Amino acid sequence: MARIINLVLEVAAFFICLFSYKRFNLTRYKLFLPYLAIILLYEYGSSNKLFGIGPNKSNLWAVNIEIAFEYLFYSFFIISAYREKKEKKRFTFITLCVFTFTLIDICFIQGIMRLCSIAIVIQYGVLIIMVCRFFYLLMGEFDKETALLHKPDFWVNTGLLFFFLSEFLFFASFNLAYSRPLLFREIFHVVSGVANIILYSCLIIAFLCFRPIKTMSSSL
Repeated sequence: MARIINLVLEVAAFFICLFSYKRFNLTRYKLFLPYLAIILLYEYGSSNKLFGIGPNKSNLWAVNIEIAFEYLFYSFFIISAYREKKEKKRFTFITLCVFTFTLIDICFIQGIMRLCSIAIVIQYGVLIIMVCRFFYLLMGEFDKETALLHKPDFWVNTGLLFFFLSEFLFFASFNLAYSRPLLFREIFHVVSGVANIILYSCLIIAFLCFRPIKTMSSSL
């Protein structure tokens, strides 16, 4: 059931993003449309087992690539919301370092045909720090006359925080996949399903409440 709801929300988020595209005057929101299209294609291929390779039809190589792609996209999205250039440069450097390690982990440490859980945990850990930093800066600029619930960035980052925390805790316990595979599979479906439902629900709200900024802005 959670998987069906998740798929419905992903499709809904894509079409709402498509219909709201003209109202997006920030590059980072416009990039959601091709991102969501790629994610939907991945979900379709994964559901139909199009990525299976080898005798076991393993699709872990595709999972590694999808999560790395997700990491780069959301890193850019969050970093582009920071106002100070030093902040952007610092987290851009961290992002590139983690991505470089991810490539090393995929190619030389754990291998592309195995789930690169070490790199994935680090990726989600860094993303959690980025989102928390965003909220810290947001609270510093908080104006009582401004309703946070009307800010798209608030909704997107709220969904991301729940999603990243869930994925971080899940992949941090990846050893269960070897000791108790059935339990791990059940946990995966529940955690992944709930995390995606929260994320895409928040994305839909963000797209719906988005209002174009009339004044010129230097931020992406």
